Amino acid sequence: MKYQITFIIDEKLNKVAQLYIDKKQMSQWETGLTRIEEIKGNLFDTGSEGHLVFVHNNEEIKMKIYVESNQLPKAIVIIYQMPGAWNRCISTFKKVDSKTEWQMDVEFRFNAPQEIGLEKFIEQTSKGMQKFKDFVEKHQSI
Repeated sequence: MKYQITFIIDEKLNKVAQLYIDKKQMSQWETGLTRIEEIKGNLFDTGSEGHLVFVHNNEEIKMKIYVESNQLPKAIVIIYQMPGAWNRCISTFKKVDSKTEWQMDVEFRFNAPQEIGLEKFIEQTSKGMQKFKDFVEKHQSI
């Protein structure tokens, strides 16, 4: 399953890229994130690995994260894995006047057929992107 979503963020490119990989502030926009565990390298450097640890329904969930490529401020490619699911997100950032265009190309692979439709995945990805956009735009005044 593949899809693409684009958002315009009212902030300069370098600031958007900096905040996207700011581990100390990630829990402010990544819903349910309680901590980040680094396994290999400095997470968000190319080739680094770790876990994003979430709490969902009072249960701790670890999502493996692998940074395939970090060419920020222009692009970052991250692979997320959980049992039964593989998810590759290619985020590209482009300067548009004094704003930033954020395009995310998303690919999911599953070990079993999914009953959840494509629309639901697009909706969830859009919600997460909107939350990051809101965080960045609110962060301007700080």
